[in-house]
Amino acid sequence: MQEEPKTPKTDESAPVEEDEINLLDLLIVLLKHKKMIVSVVFLAGVLAVSYSFMLTSIYRSECTLAPTSQEKGVGGLAALGGLGAMVASESGLTVAGSLEQFSVVLKSRELTNTIVRQHNLMPVLFEKSWDRKNKRWKVKKPPTLQDAYKSMQEILNSMPDKKQNIMTLTFELKDPRLAQTILNYYVEGLSEYLRRQTLDDTVAQQAQLYEQLAKTSDPLLKNKLYELIARQIEKETLARVQKYYSFSVLDPPFVPEKKFKPKRAVICIMSVVVAFFV
Repeated sequence: MQEEPKTPKTDESAPVEEDEINLLDLLIVLLKHKKMIVSVVFLAGVLAVSYSFMLTSIYRSECTLAPTSQEKGVGGLAALGGLGAMVASESGLTVAGSLEQFSVVLKSRELTNTIVRQHNLMPVLFEKSWDRKNKRWKVKKPPTLQDAYKSMQEILNSMPDKKQNIMTLTFELKDPRLAQTILNYYVEGLSEYLRRQTLDDTVAQQAQLYEQLAKTSDPLLKNKLYELIARQIEKETLARVQKYYSFSVLDPPFVPEKKFKPKRAVICIMSVVVAFFV
């Protein structure tokens, strides 16, 4: 029998040669096409600068709210002076708000639609479709309150901070003073919305208590009902005397002096870098 020829064994542990990029070759290619590269990068820079200056400058107004906490006792209400502090100290009542409640109300259609209607903001939000001179819409289908709600919610931002128990509200617009004004509308609207809810509740509860009082002949039960009615009246009084109901404004809305966007320098730098790599 003839022995089969043995195939030489390959050393699997031997390193396999890999293609490596020769930096010198790459540099030669770059130098060879340097005119094209410089031209493309320069053109991209010029286009980026032109585009960035075509963008409308947007300004952001901000404010900070803090819910009134029951744990603070009279502290926040003492600033009201007079009746507000007196009632709070005697009854121990305080108005408590929450960040979750604020977020829900700020996103509600009722609040935004009320602000838009009361302050006639439709021409402001859709100024391109509004004829200022003739005071009418230039388009066949004028924008609706639903369009206004969507537009307002896109530029209103609420950022709750549960750790510090505060909420930051921002509103962005091309007119810095108008951005502050509309943000003020939201702060005041939030307060009035919560105040109205509380007043409606207290009025309804007082009516039920008076109705129950008329049906009761027991002196002890009558005294208890009188106490409950007194507390509801105190709660109603607190709701009426506070400037901002259930929260305090730590940092009021301001007129921004510097634009928030666009970041023209960032746009130009990124365009030049991308063009160079391309």
